[in-house]
Amino acid sequence: MRHTYYSQAVAVALANSPLVPETRRGRWLLAAGVEAAAPCAISRNVVVQGLGRLSLGAGTFVNVGCYFDTVADITVGCRVFLGDHVRVLTSSHLTGGSEQRASTLTGEAVTIRDGSWIGSSTVILPGVTIGPGVVVGANSLVTRDCAADSLYMGSPARFRRTLP
Repeated sequence: MRHTYYSQAVAVALANSPLVPETRRGRWLLAAGVEAAAPCAISRNVVVQGLGRLSLGAGTFVNVGCYFDTVADITVGCRVFLGDHVRVLTSSHLTGGSEQRASTLTGEAVTIRDGSWIGSSTVILPGVTIGPGVVVGANSLVTRDCAADSLYMGSPARFRRTLP
């Protein structure tokens, strides 16, 4: 279903309403352009903004207050856990002249592969791919791709060790 910014905003607002039971939240997010394979658990106060596609794999958990900037597509694999207030960004701007530094809007897709765990308040920047089985520590800023089965932490997030 093709959506507009307005219809998407209305659908996301309804999905986040305390009056909408959890069993119906997925229907409203579907109207906002979210594709979620069953079963998925999506908490309240999740924001999806942009006309790109947000795809969530089976068994994925999206905690309270997550933000998805879908200027470009975001693909989240199966069994991924997103901590509260995680921000996944796909947009930025080219640098303009001194009269206006934020110039042309750009977008790069983000991919989070199967089995990863993204800690609370992490920010993932445009163009990043997080490999399968990755753990990203809370409050990290992910600016580059993350190798499979590894732990990343910090701002910017850095490789800490390989996970078993």
